[in-house]
Amino acid sequence: MRVPTVVLVDPGGGDASVLASALRVAGFQVVLASTAAKAREALDGEGVALAVVDLMSRTEAGANGLELARELKQAHPEVRILLTSAYYLSERQLERADCGVSGFIPKPYDVAEVVSFISAKVSGPPSSRQLWSAEPVSGVVEFKSSTSSSTPTPTGTARARR
Repeated sequence: MRVPTVVLVDPGGGDASVLASALRVAGFQVVLASTAAKAREALDGEGVALAVVDLMSRTEAGANGLELARELKQAHPEVRILLTSAYYLSERQLERADCGVSGFIPKPYDVAEVVSFISAKVSGPPSSRQLWSAEPVSGVVEFKSSTSSSTPTPTGTARARR
């Protein structure tokens, strides 16, 4: 069985290095990408299940992490993308950005919680993209499909859409 790979795209590297170590202990292969070019290269490899993109990441043309997430999702629709930042983004802001992300992890975060969260995302089946709702429980925002209503429904758990 192939070990899933998680790509951490973070220009600063401090938080990403700690998270990378914890993910490796949990059994993941981890690629730290400090630039957009390194992130693209890593996602072109096989076995990448998920990428965590810091909003402060920049592309060579100067685009931000949202644009990079959109680009990566378009090039690799099978890869789940999570955003992270010290700046909080609401579900509505993420929906308006239309970058195809599965969730948002605000910094600072609890490393053990994020490892558990990523493990659940990697092992779970993908869901459809229809209407998403969110309730920040412990900082991690969940996106959940809601086909029966146009009103967002709080989920009550700290998970993201798959």
